[in-house]
Amino acid sequence: MKKIFTILSLALSTAAFSQVTVTYQVDITEYIAGGATLNANGIRVGGNFTTAGATIPDWTPSDAASAMTDLGSGLWSIAVTYPAASVGTTQLYKFVNGDWGTNEGVATSLIATDGCGTDDGGGNINRTLVIPSAAATYTFCWDKCAACISSIDEVNKVNVVAFPNPATDVVNFQIDATDYVITLTDLAGKTVATSTTSTIEMSGLSSGAYLYKVVTNNGTATGKVTKK
Repeated sequence: MKKIFTILSLALSTAAFSQVTVTYQVDITEYIAGGATLNANGIRVGGNFTTAGATIPDWTPSDAASAMTDLGSGLWSIAVTYPAASVGTTQLYKFVNGDWGTNEGVATSLIATDGCGTDDGGGNINRTLVIPSAAATYTFCWDKCAACISSIDEVNKVNVVAFPNPATDVVNFQIDATDYVITLTDLAGKTVATSTTSTIEMSGLSSGAYLYKVVTNNGTATGKVTKK
């Protein structure tokens, strides 16, 4: 019996490593501030997900499986699980406000020109992502190739100072709040660090610019920090 249990445990463990989960996030703060109205069905995704190996129907944002979760402060998220066979393939997708007709990736989109998407030749610009071999989170600003940037969120009055900036090993945050979550992303939108304390370790990161977002009960603040 013990031997059978061991074999079963090994099989389950192997199955667990045969999948990879990608979390897609989009910040609609600037999109709504620009005059858009959030659809009652919320933000969704449309793409060739079934073709890429996921269980979300291809190009059907109206389907319940395409619905994203509202994390608050304008950030929406969805976790998509792919089989191991999908690693290395290209996922085409875009974020949708309710359903087609109010989606990013139209003719004036920055997605293609900024390098994170492609134009299909018919005026439809789709985001592209090569499915990674390990779990990853990608955060983008609506219709852009990077996370949303602003030095201080003046609307919500959350004051944040990041120092030293540029940083070498650790960046510290002075935050006008007691409970918060700090998320650090690279310019491609991939989350590289998170923290619920006032510091983030950067010694293992490559030199260059990173974007941070601080979410508190009183609002949010975003900005940029540079690693030497």
